[in-house]
Amino acid sequence: MKYTLNLRKIAIGSLFIYVLQLAVGCANIVPPVGGPRDTIPPYLAIARPKDSTTGIKPKEIQLVFSEYINTTDLQTNFIISPSIKTTPLIDSRLNAIRIRINDSLLPNTTYSLQFGNAIRDVNEGNIAKNYTYVFSTGNHIDTGRFSGNVRIAETGLVDSTLIVVLHPINNDTAIYKNSPQYYSKINGKGKFEFKFLPYQSFQVFVLPNDYNKKYDDSTKLVAFLDSPIQVTAITDTQNLYAFQAYKKSDAKKAIASQGSKIAKAKSAVLKYSKILEGGGDQDLLNPLQLAFDSPIKINDSFPILLCDTNNKPLTGFAISLDSASRNVFVKYAWEEQTKFHLIIPKGSIYDSSFNTIQKSDTLKFITKSEAAYGAVLIRLSGFQQIKNPVLLFTQDDKVKYSFPITQSLIRIPKILPGDFILKILEDDNNNGKWDTGKFGKIRKQPEHIRLIGTTINIKSNWDNEFNVVINK
Repeated sequence: MKYTLNLRKIAIGSLFIYVLQLAVGCANIVPPVGGPRDTIPPYLAIARPKDSTTGIKPKEIQLVFSEYINTTDLQTNFIISPSIKTTPLIDSRLNAIRIRINDSLLPNTTYSLQFGNAIRDVNEGNIAKNYTYVFSTGNHIDTGRFSGNVRIAETGLVDSTLIVVLHPINNDTAIYKNSPQYYSKINGKGKFEFKFLPYQSFQVFVLPNDYNKKYDDSTKLVAFLDSPIQVTAITDTQNLYAFQAYKKSDAKKAIASQGSKIAKAKSAVLKYSKILEGGGDQDLLNPLQLAFDSPIKINDSFPILLCDTNNKPLTGFAISLDSASRNVFVKYAWEEQTKFHLIIPKGSIYDSSFNTIQKSDTLKFITKSEAAYGAVLIRLSGFQQIKNPVLLFTQDDKVKYSFPITQSLIRIPKILPGDFILKILEDDNNNGKWDTGKFGKIRKQPEHIRLIGTTINIKSNWDNEFNVVINK
């Protein structure tokens, strides 16, 4: 009886184990839920050859990470320094990256393979930020470092599409003819950094990150240091200011101009538009502006007249063209809420083909009221450290108003309402406006515009007061 009972227990136990095995074998495996989110980025577990190995010229490098990874935007993130002719072949599978180098490597040189933010884990997308693998073909790893900041001189803003490039000091034409040996990307805060550099002197430039990485177009953004830098273990931080020596023609204007040419071929007349900011009435603070699609000239034999509503000509106004000869400005001491007529004779304006407007025209307009503006009082501190400072009111990176700073209190009787970002111009030549630099046989640094970090809102028909601190 006891024996039979034991057999029955054994049979029941065996059946339980069998059912458990069957359940495990058939069930879908579900990862455990709950618990803290994984915030740890993947890290290097194994490298062949080992990181920071000296005296090698590897044809293949294998990097194995702590977890499964994705590699995104390798083409834009990966940098090998110094540069080689053929970009290494890189492929990744599961938790490993394989790099194949097909070019010969320079002797006694430290190479760094920088992956930027391309490596991240599969599950949470945690980024192994700025991961770098280093080796040397010589008997030591170079430890030179160099860092700094880059800003756009005209706006004070950051352009993270730019790169900082280094060229040897014994080749003045390298920036025009050669791709750089070393280059570094600029982050969203305008900062850059070089590591593992040899202790040498370099020329320093800033350029767009295009295929050539050369200064082959005078409309490209460029920045430069006036003298070479000597790289050491900790090289002094440098500030660079990028500028365009010559502006690119606006693509939209080019298209409009082409369309204008087609229209002129059919109608042979000039067309223009009236530019009015801040609504449909004429600004008391600025000239009346007429914008044309193509360059024009003014014919004094058929004068443009500013008149009252009875078409009686007024005195004291001036007619002028801008530097591109596309805009006509009518300057006058406007009075508020006053109606005017601008009489434009047919022959008063013509282009290079002697096309004119279709017929004589009379523009009717009225000026804004005083209540449409706000008065502004600004208390400034910290401007004494800046050479010839000019306070700029900007919108969409365009200067709307500028005021030379001569004292700590600035009173402005009228400004159109809106949000403005305040900036400071270091006006070296004291002409009241920003001037670009030069890059060529003659090199000249641009004037600098710096962000104050203050945004102000000006209300109409209101006394607006602000305290502004300018930091170094």
